[in-house]
Amino acid sequence: MFTKRQEAEIITAIKGRGEVPLKYNYITKTGTRAWDKIAKARQDSKVRGINSIEGALLSNKAEVFLAPYKDFKKINIIDIGCGNAYPVFPLMDRLIKNKVTVRYAPVDISKEMLEIATKNIKKWFPKTEIIPNIVDFELGHFSEIVYGLRKGGYVNFLLFLGSTIGNASNIPRVLTNFRDSMTSEDYLVVGAELVNLAKINKLLTHYVWKEVSNLVFSVLEYYGVKKTSGRYEAKFNYDLNQVGMTFKFNKDTRFEIGEEKIFLEKDDELLLAISVKFTDWSFAKLFSDMGFRIEILTSSAEKGYALAMCQPCRFRY
Repeated sequence: MFTKRQEAEIITAIKGRGEVPLKYNYITKTGTRAWDKIAKARQDSKVRGINSIEGALLSNKAEVFLAPYKDFKKINIIDIGCGNAYPVFPLMDRLIKNKVTVRYAPVDISKEMLEIATKNIKKWFPKTEIIPNIVDFELGHFSEIVYGLRKGGYVNFLLFLGSTIGNASNIPRVLTNFRDSMTSEDYLVVGAELVNLAKINKLLTHYVWKEVSNLVFSVLEYYGVKKTSGRYEAKFNYDLNQVGMTFKFNKDTRFEIGEEKIFLEKDDELLLAISVKFTDWSFAKLFSDMGFRIEILTSSAEKGYALAMCQPCRFRY
């Protein structure tokens, strides 16, 4: 399932930093199924999850976000970290109703996730051309894909939704890769969950859900580690404004990754995932620091979610 290079990265992360890279959990079938269930639950308006709040915000602001494209009739929706594609539905729907030719180009590390996204787009937007791309966007830019999609008179609209930005192991590096993949004519919309320090306990309940633990544990499970060999926990770091998901071993544990033998002692702890939360200020500053110019910054009525639409700055000194 994993390439030798991917296994080398997993081994290095575990033995070097005590961390399992979250991105690889989306490659396993267990992780893919778990994420699909999480995304569907978050989309439910009764649950008021991230995806439903983000979807409502996108729908309400659709004309504003699409204003720079009003003179174009061919648009690529480049869905980075596509998941099951649900987050892009509001904009896809608006564009198609406006008689725009939309081409859907999902970008994800997981072949399984790309297949789920493709299936959902075919179901809801059957006439849409789909061009899936397997890309690990944490490793570097993907300018050849973005540039290639412009052929035939198309313009690019990049989306990074679902607060996926908060799960990246190195957020500045990811945004730099995005910036280096774009021209000055491309726009990028990023969604992020905002922190409310008064509701941390409520926030943490989302991370102890069974499907979340199934997702973040799926790489270890793939290599034979049992959940009974330790304890999963989600904690909030007030200094870093982030949720940390960890697994503490209750006994000595041995397993193999490729040709490498891994030994973890009782009480050793692995970081399975982080989820960074932002403030309006920290979110805006992040883009400025990474060489983006923000065109639109808007948040939900309850101030729990934000969307930023930006472009790369043309000159940096």
